[in-house]
Amino acid sequence: MCAGLSSAFVWFIFKFVDNKAIANILFETADLLEIDGQDSFRIRSYRNAAQAIENHSHQIKDIISDPKQVLAIPGIGKGMLTNLQELFNTGKLAVQAELLAKYHPSMLQLLKIQGLGPKTIALIWSAYKVSDVDGVEKLAREGKIRELPRMGEKHEAKLIKAIEDYRRIGGRFLIDAAEIECEKLTAYIEKFQGIDKITPAGSLRRGRDTVGDLDILVTGQSCCTEAGRQEAIDYVAKYPPIMDVIARGDNKISFHLRGGMQVDVRLLPPDSFGAAMQYFTGSKAHNVALRQRALKMGYTLNEYSLATLEGENPVAGKTEEEIYAKLKLDYIPPEMRENLGEIDLAQNHALPQLITQEDLQGDVHMHTVETDGRNTIEEMAEAARERGYKYMAITDHSKNLAFANGLDDKRAVEHIARIRAVATTSLPRWTSSLPVSTPSSTRNRPR
Repeated sequence: MCAGLSSAFVWFIFKFVDNKAIANILFETADLLEIDGQDSFRIRSYRNAAQAIENHSHQIKDIISDPKQVLAIPGIGKGMLTNLQELFNTGKLAVQAELLAKYHPSMLQLLKIQGLGPKTIALIWSAYKVSDVDGVEKLAREGKIRELPRMGEKHEAKLIKAIEDYRRIGGRFLIDAAEIECEKLTAYIEKFQGIDKITPAGSLRRGRDTVGDLDILVTGQSCCTEAGRQEAIDYVAKYPPIMDVIARGDNKISFHLRGGMQVDVRLLPPDSFGAAMQYFTGSKAHNVALRQRALKMGYTLNEYSLATLEGENPVAGKTEEEIYAKLKLDYIPPEMRENLGEIDLAQNHALPQLITQEDLQGDVHMHTVETDGRNTIEEMAEAARERGYKYMAITDHSKNLAFANGLDDKRAVEHIARIRAVATTSLPRWTSSLPVSTPSSTRNRPR
């Protein structure tokens, strides 16, 4: 916003700014602070405030004149209140403006490249004053990244591949990002009465590396009538992280999340939920082959049901299992639905068994509150035991990763003692020979 604007005009503009826009400013500021190497607690305070504002039921613009109401929001302290007041009074956040002047906004795009974290971005900027994807790629291909501290030829090669992947999957999102958004949206929709089941479909359900659009299928009593569906759609439309609603209809709403991901939520009656799950899970090639098989057997298959060609009488649709069974196939797990021979294998009862979470015996990479984790040794061990694990390994960071509160030699020895004490005295239902790992600092190298 221009510096010469009057305070009255600034107020006029900002009275139309909603919580999403304010949250975006705070999220962006947190990213810039992280690139700048600022204190982690300060960075977290901006992100916590952004999340709190994004989810708050009242618009900040309506309560900013009452500091007590703003301070009552969890995650908003006196310092953040001052920032918000500055934002509404001047039209900008001074810390954000300073960082944008120091670093070009294109630097934020670099954070989307896998393996390129704030520390490395800051290092590249300090050495070459480069802040965009094209510039970093040029440096890497010229062999200049390997010349930086803690870098090397292998790191440089990985960076080039990461940038190539970033360009190749432009508009797509890594599966972990899609899972996080799916979990948050699912938790929100579950609070609406009359919803029995919420399931992701599409690439996420098939376990693909990347996801384009996030497809969410919903069913329950609220989905059986037009009025119930519209009430549910109205509820979904109020989901705080929504940036804009693209379209809404009788049983579907499409929108963009703050990070740019498109989400399609479909509300379906229970009788056709299985058919919809099969159809929207895909892949397209698998669905085409399955529909061809259905036609040869005298059926037609779509997102509503498996029905007879003559008379179009539904014969299956509530579950995917009954659809595959009616087509004389073993149930094909979503991860195999790529038309790579899985239909023939299902027909001959020869599908391979997928590894499931129940097959996991332990976890050998765990961080605790001693470095950058969120839980104690005891909490991690209890969670592992609840999952039925037979072993676990605590692998907190070494002193080589000081920015992650890595363990120096003294802290490492003390930490090992605590780990062994928990293994032998605090977990009687586990054997006293519970395997534990030695933190990496005793080996004098980072993980």
